[in-house]
Amino acid sequence: MSSQQVLQFAALSDTGRVREHNEDAIIVCADYGCAVLADGMGGYRAGEVASAMSARLITDYLCARLAGLWSLRIGWPDRTLARWMLEAVELANRCVLQASQTDAACQGMGTTVVTACFSYDKLLLAHVGDSRAYRYRAAALTRLTHDHSVLQEQIDAGLISEADARFSSIKNLITRAVGTQDDIDVEITVHAVQADDLYLLCSDGLTDMLTPDEIAAILQRHQNDLTCCCRVLVDCANAEGGKDNCSVVLFKVVEVGQSSWLRRLLTR
Repeated sequence: MSSQQVLQFAALSDTGRVREHNEDAIIVCADYGCAVLADGMGGYRAGEVASAMSARLITDYLCARLAGLWSLRIGWPDRTLARWMLEAVELANRCVLQASQTDAACQGMGTTVVTACFSYDKLLLAHVGDSRAYRYRAAALTRLTHDHSVLQEQIDAGLISEADARFSSIKNLITRAVGTQDDIDVEITVHAVQADDLYLLCSDGLTDMLTPDEIAAILQRHQNDLTCCCRVLVDCANAEGGKDNCSVVLFKVVEVGQSSWLRRLLTR
């Protein structure tokens, strides 16, 4: 449950069939309707450090601020939440970069990040890299994030089609990552939420293995059991080769509600 909507959550992360270590990290803070998914990269287990560090720092930062307002029984405007999400990712960037520069074992590490926070009738997303967010609504799957990758730039320029891009040899070359440079360009978007919406956060271990139509079909069949749905998504990615770690987070909006303080006023 979240304080603002009735939300259902489920999440799962899997090493896959090729990699020795899982360098993905996921954290869900159900009390405040937030989740973070990170896909690390780097040397031996360094990606695992970057993703875990980022997920924890971002979650702790956001939940600390949301908890403060919750204790005061007031809401927060979208612009405030967007600023907190930006600050949280910037904090993670500074800490991961510092660790990579001071610990030889972590040199060159970095991570993608996609962060989701619900605010009343809105969903705010903050992302860096090629981990994605999708919305499944009225039997249609819509991608809500735009990959920060060389391949996406080629798609945008019309040099390659979306269909052919799935088989490109450069599909994992990202142009932005947390912890790789001093300044980070975080993309933040706001989306209207409706009851019965189903949202998916995922690493590229899912989207490299399954097409959007295959993902949509799984969501359609298992949308009433999110735990099962996560398992089927990961199992299907592994069945297609499981070439990378695969992580998924699902949110289902059961009811869009008023802010916590307004709801209390209305129910007195």
